[in-house]
Amino acid sequence: MIQAADAGIGIVGKEGKQASLAADFSITQFSFVCRLLLWHGRNSYKRCASLSQFIIHRGLIISVMQAIFSAVFFFVSISLYQAYCSSVTPLSLLWGPCSC
Repeated sequence: MIQAADAGIGIVGKEGKQASLAADFSITQFSFVCRLLLWHGRNSYKRCASLSQFIIHRGLIISVMQAIFSAVFFFVSISLYQAYCSSVTPLSLLWGPCSC
C-alpha cells in the first residue's frame, strides 16, 4: 500500500491482510476498485453540486436584500452589510460606489 496517498485502498490477497488493515478502504478483489471509484466520485460530485447551489443562492439572496434595502432608502448608496462590500448589485453599479 502506498503510504503517501490521501486515501488508501487495501486489497485482501495472498500476502495477508496487512494492507487491508492499514488502509482506509478495504476490498476483496481488484475488480471492485472501479465500483469504489464510481461511488466516491458520485458522492464527491453531489457534494460539489450542493455547495455551488448554496453559494449561488446565498449571493442571490444577499443581492435581493441589498436591492430592496436600497429601494426603501431611495437608492442612496448605503451598504446593508458593512463587512460585505464585495457584493456588487446591479443597482449599486448604477447609483454609486460602496460606502464602507
